[in-house]
Amino acid sequence: MASERDKVPVLVAETDDVRPFARLLRGIGLKHHASMTISGAGFEVTVEEARSMSATAWVPANLFTEFTFGDDEPACFEISLDALLQSLNIFGNAGGGAGVVPSVGGGSKKRRWAGEGEERDDEDGWRARGRERRTGMRLTWLGTGYPLSILLRDDAKGPVTNCELFTLEPDELVNQAFDEANRSVYLIMKSAWFRDALLDLPPSCQRVTFRARPQGETVADSRTTSVRARKLAESGSFSIFAEGDFGTVQFDYPYDAEVMDAFECEEAVTFSYHASHVALLGRAVQHSAKICLQIETTGFLSVQVMMPLSENQPPELNNGILDFKMNALDEEEEDE
Repeated sequence: MASERDKVPVLVAETDDVRPFARLLRGIGLKHHASMTISGAGFEVTVEEARSMSATAWVPANLFTEFTFGDDEPACFEISLDALLQSLNIFGNAGGGAGVVPSVGGGSKKRRWAGEGEERDDEDGWRARGRERRTGMRLTWLGTGYPLSILLRDDAKGPVTNCELFTLEPDELVNQAFDEANRSVYLIMKSAWFRDALLDLPPSCQRVTFRARPQGETVADSRTTSVRARKLAESGSFSIFAEGDFGTVQFDYPYDAEVMDAFECEEAVTFSYHASHVALLGRAVQHSAKICLQIETTGFLSVQVMMPLSENQPPELNNGILDFKMNALDEEEEDE
């Protein structure tokens, strides 16, 4: 019988810089355990919040310098996302900063995200003597029942450490699929616009309302309607509204090339969501390029966060996507 040392790994993933991998995982770090699915296409890491919201990090194989998966069928198990992120940042140069995350609808106690510790470096990494340090990684997995083995090297000639993470039987996830056939709203927006709105949400608000208006919407009385309102009606628009203890905020985004790359809306819709769930998107969009926001006719929301392409990277590839899905509040919840 072959020893564990002689066994050929089912999975091998190598990279010279763990930061892109860690950045995707931190974006869904709202829970400390996650379900990880591995296939030839890469990793799919999913967490759920109170079974009413799910977040998935799609980590493509092209994010690694080497990625091989030897099974025909995908493999799935549960891991400690907290332990994985802390392992990736074991040398302190994997960009473990928490960043600016909006906090709404909750108490004063700070939420600890997976991978956060006492001290963390900023997202740009730690620099010494004008030279950027990076952490290289070789991740291997021998198959069902075996731990994830992570070999980490601090810089090209730095020290090496090996971490092993237990793999567990995964819990059953809801992870409701988005039904594009019943889609009522579709838009692609620059992340900066969406991020600024999340940062300005009132800390005391309990729900956040998304409104979409189609192009060419009829204006009741053009003589008494403001120029801005008429422009929003003509072009079509997406709005974010929230009400707190000290007033309301509203952000209106017209279908304009400076703001959106795409916008589809057949009829006016208005749906509200838990403010605490919407606020969790703040961390995910922090270093992203664009978001793709879709809403079903039932109000079921999907927000896909797209990471920027690396320099000289072919456009058909990607650097990963974060996908957040949540149900709209029903009328009774809105009235509470």
